Amino acid sequence: MITFSTSFLALKNSLEGAGVWAHLLELEVNANTTAYFTSHVETITWNNRVYAPVPFQIGVEEQVADGSLPQVIVALSNFGGQVYRFSKDNDLGLNDVTIRFVNTTLAGSGDDRRARLQILGAAFHGEFAQFTLGLAVTFDSEGPKRTWNRRDHPSIPFNFRQFGFT
Repeated sequence: MITFSTSFLALKNSLEGAGVWAHLLELEVNANTTAYFTSHVETITWNNRVYAPVPFQIGVEEQVADGSLPQVIVALSNFGGQVYRFSKDNDLGLNDVTIRFVNTTLAGSGDDRRARLQILGAAFHGEFAQFTLGLAVTFDSEGPKRTWNRRDHPSIPFNFRQFGFT
């Protein structure tokens, strides 16, 4: 996913003049409800959906050397604990989140860059909420361990343990 810092967006928006770029966030609350938010300062209608302005910032993609999939941090304003109450009332674990990057002057075009992730974790502190987004896929797997014994394999020598790998 391509992420852009807030300072980059501010510089880009100042250079473009009429064309303002913004992130759109679609959060699946439950099977019947989806919440629509935008990083723009005003309400945006894009593809016949109204996005409410919420101060948030999308961090850069983070990947660690342990082989896990990359994750993205989304920081939200938790003004008056509203995000915490919303998260507490609705179990958001592994819910789908779509992040779109659109130009507000092309609001009717339907053209966007998007990433579809899931909520892996959340942390709340005062007026700040942080959500960890990523793909809910794990590479950890376990299976039966192969055992070698003389009962099942009578041709194994008695001192096999000294020469074999376990």
